[in-house]
Amino acid sequence: MPCALLFAAMPATAGETLVYRCTAADGSIRFEANPCGPDAAAVTLRPSPAVPPATTKKTREAEAESPQSFALRQQRLVQIEGEVRDLAREREALRARHADERMALAVREAPADLKPAQRAAFEKARVREREGVERRQVKEMELLERRAARLERERTRLLQPAGR
Repeated sequence: MPCALLFAAMPATAGETLVYRCTAADGSIRFEANPCGPDAAAVTLRPSPAVPPATTKKTREAEAESPQSFALRQQRLVQIEGEVRDLAREREALRARHADERMALAVREAPADLKPAQRAAFEKARVREREGVERRQVKEMELLERRAARLERERTRLLQPAGR
């Protein structure tokens, strides 16, 4: 019986793809390979008709985007939105952790029984540690910013009209 269900769910024509169109809680539309809720509507995506060999590259690029490409592009845009939100939360958590680390370094005091030479060495080590922590914090933030910039570039590219 499971094989019958599998064949029933397969698209009728070769090259077609069956996806499900769903509306998220925030009102956005997404396309998934499996039913994604009670409102899931089955959509059969058909490949674009074959381009005659006599057409030029510009003519092919100017043609409308296939429904399958559109669905995949929309799905990736939704994924990017989620990744951007995750990065924003990660950035705020990182800022809070960095503030805690800086505070911990600032309030740490040298033991009272240190001799002047030991106190100077302690202070020098504390300065080196603070500089190391600051360098690490800057690198972590730069990494997050690079990831956010990459996602923004991809989102911009995906939002461009299909023929450009």
